[in-house]
Amino acid sequence: LQASWDAATDTRRAQLVTVIGDAGVGKSRLVRELMSRVEGRGHIVFGRCLAYGEGITFWPLREIVVTAAGIERDDTPEEARAKVLALVEEEEVADRLASATGLSTKQFPLHEINWGARRLMQRLAVDGPVLAMIDDIHWAEPAFLDLLENLLDTVENAAVLVVATARHDLLEARAEWGERESSKRLVLQPLSDEAATQVVSNLFGAAGL
Repeated sequence: LQASWDAATDTRRAQLVTVIGDAGVGKSRLVRELMSRVEGRGHIVFGRCLAYGEGITFWPLREIVVTAAGIERDDTPEEARAKVLALVEEEEVADRLASATGLSTKQFPLHEINWGARRLMQRLAVDGPVLAMIDDIHWAEPAFLDLLENLLDTVENAAVLVVATARHDLLEARAEWGERESSKRLVLQPLSDEAATQVVSNLFGAAGL
């Protein structure tokens, strides 16, 4: 993960790392360690995919936009859109992000939503590298997975590292995921008995348990 962060920073191109493993194997813990290392060195944004519900296709993008733009729960749609516009400074981008995140009833083709997401990431990267953490993409809609790959292909002159977590279900749906250029997948395996014993010893060895 650190190497991918360095690559994104050095090349000013998007990088994607997907951490894959069973529930409880340590995916989130690993990502939090990277977040703690890069804190203060750029933007950290977070989104998560939902297992069910209406209007969830771009839910992770919505969470990123809400946080980055400083949108409050009691903001009206007009106030929220004004904050998005203040963030991205482009009417066309704000329109497409507002559409994708439920802040507007306007409809745009998927390729224009992808373009808006790219412009958002590039805008955030003006002030420093961007770490975008996307949780549980095994629940992601195909359109959102396409958006992530589009970012990988189109973001230029901007240091953006997308770190996603997923269960193995993702590879059942998209066996080739993580094999593109500038994309990696890190598959975590459960600890062996020996390694688990060492962890317990490190934590409680002095207590004689």
